[in-house]
Parts: sequence; C-alpha cells; structure tokens
Amino acid sequence: MTSDIEKVLNIDYLVFSSHKTATQTLRQTLNCTGLECINIHQLPDIGLRSGDFQGYLNEYLAHNRKKLNVCSVFREPMERHISSFFQGYGTRPIRLKEVSNEFDTIIYKYTIKQLQDKFIQELDDKSLIGIRESLHEICNELHISVEKLNYNSKIGYGFHETENIRLYIFRFDFLINNIENLLSDITGKKIIKQNANMGSSKWYKDIYSEFKASLVVPHHTIMDIYESKRDLINLFYLNNYDSILKQAFIKFGNKSVLG
Repeated sequence: MTSDIEKVLNIDYLVFSSHKTATQTLRQTLNCTGLECINIHQLPDIGLRSGDFQGYLNEYLAHNRKKLNVCSVFREPMERHISSFFQGYGTRPIRLKEVSNEFDTIIYKYTIKQLQDKFIQELDDKSLIGIRESLHEICNELHISVEKLNYNSKIGYGFHETENIRLYIFRFDFLINNIENLLSDITGKKIIKQNANMGSSKWYKDIYSEFKASLVVPHHTIMDIYESKRDLINLFYLNNYDSILKQAFIKFGNKSVLG
C-alpha cells in the first residue's frame, strides 16, 4: 500500500465512475450532506495500480471497521464520449494551463467538421479520453463478471456486496433526475443536489450543440464502441442491447444507410 492511500482511508464514499458520469455532482452532493467523499475515474487517480484495489478495500475495512461504500454510474456510450471529448479539449487544457484561454483550444480553433473528424478518429483508435468504463475496471478488481451485478430499474440502482465493499450502481439518466431520492435511500440522510461540472454552463455549449446536431459516425465505429460495452448496456437497459444500438444508429449514424 502506497503512502498516497492514507488520505483515502478516512472517507465514507468513493465515487469510482467513468469520465462524464456526474462524478463531481455525486461527490459534492454527498460532501454537502456531511459525508466524506472523493471521486476517481481510474485506480491511478488514488495511486493504485491494477490489482491493488482489494488491498485498499481490506485496509479500509481494517482501519474503519466497516465496508467501503462505492458508487459507479453507467451512461449511454455515445452521449458520454461526446461530453468527454469536449471537456478533454475544452476545459481540461485550460485547467492544466496547457493553453491560456478558450480561444487557444481546438474546440474554438477547429471547424465543426474538423472536430467531428478528430472525435471519430479517437473513437476508432481508442485514444479518446475516458473511453474505458470504470465498472469494467471495478469488476476486474473484484474478480467478478458484469453479469454477476444487478440493476433494479424499479428502485433506480443496483447493489452488490462482498466482505469488504458495498457497491451501488446507477444509470446516468435516471440518477440525474432522481439523485436526491436515490442518495437519500442509500445514505438515510436528507439530500440536496449540488450540481457540478455541467455541460450546459460551459463556454463551448453552442459549439457542442452544433457538433452533436450534425454529427454522423460510421456504423462500424458505433458498432465497435457499443459491442465493447454490450455487457453493461444489457445490465442497465434490461437486455435491450439491440434496441439501444439501433437508437444510436438512428441518432448518430448515416441516415442514408438506414434508409
């Protein structure tokens, strides 16, 4: 266990979830309720390597005499990847001081067509920021398959418990609209939603809207992305993979191919 882990032993909740899945909103909402919470997208964010998660969970259990509560969220793939692309080239380079202001970002400098071409290329070569799913990483670390998880659409979340973790899983669209009720149910506390990192408040929101409205992604690209997440799509959309894939083709694919 590295020394970096000491700072994450004294928490109540770990939001371990993919890029652009309301992680900051979850963290701030829980923190403002008086619960200690941090958010990560992958294990290196807290100084862990692949295979280290169980060790961290065991140390947390020994330190706190309770299991760690972990929250993770799944978001419809194409919607999430578009949001990741814009944050990755919009706010992230400014935050990291790679550029001085928004006018120096490619989001501002590129044409919509250039941005769309870059986005599709990064989907194809798997270089897009946050393209991997945190739930896949969690399952790998727990040595279970996604099929061992459950998602209850009636209550709005799934729950999986082992000797050292209490894992809550959510579907993004339902969580966003019901976060206060869902977190109240889980925590037993009164919850007031604290929005954070919302795309609607970003400086690039108009470019984002135009990009998304005219985006046409090759069918083989959509198929490849969704196939890699088939297990999660079936989990959160009740084995309706074919229907979700078809919706993605209709929304983001070449309409002439669809006829």
